[in-house]
Amino acid sequence: MNYKLNDIETGGATGMDAFFEDNPQIVSPVGQAKTASKKVRVKVGSLAVLSDFKRVNAETLVNKATNDLWAIQKDGEDFYIERLFQDDGAPLKG
Repeated sequence: MNYKLNDIETGGATGMDAFFEDNPQIVSPVGQAKTASKKVRVKVGSLAVLSDFKRVNAETLVNKATNDLWAIQKDGEDFYIERLFQDDGAPLKG
């Protein structure tokens, strides 16, 4: 069969932000609302995690889907990415 990719609907945004939005229990404990001061920090387990990002400089990434700014930092032997926020809790945009 020939499939037309135009006929396949993905259901909206993709990437880590969309995943976290669909699965809030991963970011916030179940039953607790997310607060503006709650930072999203994700351990980089493989380079595949970084495929949704464009590197701006040695410490800054931009999420390709949402254009949000993220920081990449080393903690011990592990690397983490963390979403950057404005004072009002809104994500910084690149």
